[in-house]
Amino acid sequence: MQRKYEEIMQETDRRIAAIDLNGKCLIDDCKTIILFLKEKLGELKQDILSHPFTDEEEEINFFKHQKPMLLGRLMYFYTVLHIESYCPPCRELADDYYRKKQEEQKLFFDRCVSFYQYYRSGATYRDHYYFLREKKEICPETEMYLFDEEPEFSTGYDRVVARILAMEMLYAYLTARRHALTRENEETEILPLLREHRWTDKKTAAVELIYAIQAAGSVDNGQIGIIELVNLFEIVFHIDLGDVYRLFINMRERKNSRTVYLDYLKEKVLKRMDETDGK
Repeated sequence: MQRKYEEIMQETDRRIAAIDLNGKCLIDDCKTIILFLKEKLGELKQDILSHPFTDEEEEINFFKHQKPMLLGRLMYFYTVLHIESYCPPCRELADDYYRKKQEEQKLFFDRCVSFYQYYRSGATYRDHYYFLREKKEICPETEMYLFDEEPEFSTGYDRVVARILAMEMLYAYLTARRHALTRENEETEILPLLREHRWTDKKTAAVELIYAIQAAGSVDNGQIGIIELVNLFEIVFHIDLGDVYRLFINMRERKNSRTVYLDYLKEKVLKRMDETDGK
């Protein structure tokens, strides 16, 4: 199952990377990628039913991390399709329209804030309830529990995780659309700078740095989401970081140091200080 999932995500990342979110064909691209993602979810379902999980840990990992990665993208592009299909052509009206859509994402966040905090903190003490099928316990921690129509392929909460991932991507997308509206027909001094600088280290190094900045609350007092911060980093340094959540999971599973790049940065800056002191 792991190999099948990795193959699906690699193909998914390639297809999504080819989509121009500012292009004139965005609506058609959304329709195409939606059909593709629905097909791949169907393939995952058949694989799960044909090859049962070996243990609870594998099942939890699938419904907590793997399925939501794919389902979240489906929710994201479906919502982008809906948003863009009804977006007013007038720039002033469009900005207000996008702002209201952002407020809708915030309302969802307010409704599931306790679960969001649990998931984003990396907690595991409720995983056996949230991410195993055929539960009997009723949990009051979130009002977002979904009574799923296909219990063999969902725990209910995997859909909430997918919605969270979609929400973060949508908020970043809407922010970018609003910024694009304000930049129309304007030449800014920052554009030449954005054309000149490239991230030349590993993608995992960038993701490690981004998560550290967000965790420390160094931008907007920590209110900026990971996806929005990732989008900003990608714009400034001309890089596609891909599936940052999967990279973060891999970082958490490192055997030695889980903060290789941050350790490296500390070593380098201390060395620079020592060298400067020596001069």
